Amino acid sequence: MFFKHNENIKQKNVNIACWSTFTVWAVLLLINSFYEFFMDKEFIASSFTILVIGLVVFFIVEAFLNIYDRKSERSRNL
Repeated sequence: MFFKHNENIKQKNVNIACWSTFTVWAVLLLINSFYEFFMDKEFIASSFTILVIGLVVFFIVEAFLNIYDRKSERSRNL
């Protein structure tokens, strides 16, 4: 209702970017928990920082995959 359907979005790339984001979040939270358990302080103190890192990873991975797909489509057309 609020967003128009975009035909240019490649769902496969979005899915890979989502899994990459969740993997980064899981690793960061695991490192943070071990660091807090053994060192008695947080590795990354702000949850907002962890959220932003995940969002940056999502957009970078999606952009990279879109660029890769465009280049591979161009090489197939040659």
